[in-house]
Amino acid sequence: MKHTVYGITLAAIAMLVIAALLGVSGNSVRDNEIETALNTAIEQALGQLKEKKGYEEGNRQELIADFNQLFLLQVGSDSDVQVEILTANAEKGVLDVRVTETYQNILGQERKTVCRKSVVLEEYAEKKGYHTVTFLADGKVYEQYSLYEGGKASAPKAPEISGKSFRYWAKKGEHQACDIERLQVEGDLTLEAVFQ
Repeated sequence: MKHTVYGITLAAIAMLVIAALLGVSGNSVRDNEIETALNTAIEQALGQLKEKKGYEEGNRQELIADFNQLFLLQVGSDSDVQVEILTANAEKGVLDVRVTETYQNILGQERKTVCRKSVVLEEYAEKKGYHTVTFLADGKVYEQYSLYEGGKASAPKAPEISGKSFRYWAKKGEHQACDIERLQVEGDLTLEAVFQ
């Protein structure tokens, strides 16, 4: 009889240990599943954004729809999943998502796992090159700086040369005034000071 009680006690302890291990293992599996699904879905959604070269201007709903579809394809467990889109900016290639998964463990207890991922797509658009803007006064470099392609140039302080009065800046080789404040830099640019 004594051995039977020991046997039943050991079996009960073994069952509790196994249940605890399965519970911990189950929690770990759920955490890994939701994290992997979130990582994969965000990276694929932003990858599609890059391939499509963006969506219609200001349409973040397409990015959100793509993410949701890809995320749901990744999740295979029977749980309640709440997806919160904290930031979705298709123009800048930014997606910030928090996912909360609610499930029951092996002992029937309700558990939650929360995972958040923020991704900024660095290579969303082809990198624009720098261009040099050079201002010449009396044939010499007066000022020089670099701008990204498409950037707006700004005029330096008017140069002063004794006996001459500054009139305007003109593109090199041209003799008409250039409105520098409205000029977008698409390549290296040289402007010359025109004096009177």
